[in-house]
Amino acid sequence: MVPEYISFVEKFCTGCSQCVRVCPTKTIRIRNNKAVFFDELCIGCGECTRVCPEGAVSSSISVIEPCMKDKLNVVIVSPVLYAQFPGVMPSDVLIGLNEMGFDHAIDLSYYLEMFQYAVDEFVLENRKSNNAPWPLISPICPVVIRLIVLNYPNLLDHILPLRRPVSLLGDEIREKLSHEHGVDKKDIIIYHITPCHAKVVPDRSGLMDELGFIDRALGINRIYPGLKQKLEQVKELELSLFPNEHFSFVPSTRGPLWGMSGGEIAGMRIDNVIAVSGVKETMAYLEKIEMGLFSDMEYIEFRACTEGCLGGPLTAVDRYMAKSTVQKFIKMFGIGRRLPRHKIRQLYDKGWFFSRIKPSELAGVYKSKRKPLTFDDMKKIEKLMSLIHGSDCGACGAPDCKTFAEDVVTEAADLKACFKMKE
Repeated sequence: MVPEYISFVEKFCTGCSQCVRVCPTKTIRIRNNKAVFFDELCIGCGECTRVCPEGAVSSSISVIEPCMKDKLNVVIVSPVLYAQFPGVMPSDVLIGLNEMGFDHAIDLSYYLEMFQYAVDEFVLENRKSNNAPWPLISPICPVVIRLIVLNYPNLLDHILPLRRPVSLLGDEIREKLSHEHGVDKKDIIIYHITPCHAKVVPDRSGLMDELGFIDRALGINRIYPGLKQKLEQVKELELSLFPNEHFSFVPSTRGPLWGMSGGEIAGMRIDNVIAVSGVKETMAYLEKIEMGLFSDMEYIEFRACTEGCLGGPLTAVDRYMAKSTVQKFIKMFGIGRRLPRHKIRQLYDKGWFFSRIKPSELAGVYKSKRKPLTFDDMKKIEKLMSLIHGSDCGACGAPDCKTFAEDVVTEAADLKACFKMKE
């Protein structure tokens, strides 16, 4: 069964096993020279789509369709989109989306800054009470959250119990636009432009209240060609003297900087923070946290993609070129705050920032369909490993010998698939 996050065209697959080698949760096997997926293990990182040389594996993302004329079409923009267009102002990118047919193109800068305020407040409060397990882990990357649920459940309580910025916006956006335009809520179509596979499928991306209000997710790479064409026309438009202050781009680097590794923690008032990017690096640090290391840190920003969301699998330009664009925005706008702290504190005291789902409950939200191994299973696996004496050659179609032994014990593979067992 193919995971929800990806599409797989079997006739294109040559069984090269490159996807098997890069999958961090060992989701893929090769059977009869074709990839086979254990969908219950997929976390939506998109590593398989990056390396497939034949294009057999791709994103399960919405196809770009014309905006519906009888609906109010609203698009929420990931700040990563701005970094895809060197020399173009973020405000012009939003105008370009309007030219593509979207009635509203919403920038997230206000909500990103509000989230950072809330993190500061939560950490400072818990530093005094010492109630939080240290270090706290950022809730922003859905791939990292699913990785923790699947492989590191002991760290669930370390996840910051705050809602993500998109979710903060989601509580009010449909209500507000319905009131402003005098339309029924069901006649408002909300899109989300994203660089991330893991935010594509609403039923699984509802983790931590993230995308429950999103109707359609669009990959940056899918919308990029049409938007680039519209931006050529935007260059000829006159400057608007009356922009929509609430939804238009806030002249700050907090939006564009957010997509870069370290962008979330930049400008926070807390000191003991670090940023880690890349799936392998993230797994290595999560293992160290499980061992009790980094307890002197207060907050760790994890991103599954190298260089952060700028390196997302659904981006359109090279991540280092995108990083260069963000660095130019930093010189232009700075990273100063624009919102009054006391007003954010009022919302914080009302509980507006807090997730409806406690981190400890995430295992129930994102249940693994994998049957847990029994003690007898573990003994059988150990015995098989002693017989195989393997070198993780991958000839059996599994990523390593231990995974192959588990597959045999759970009847997902034939012992004879290992050439040593044939001998």
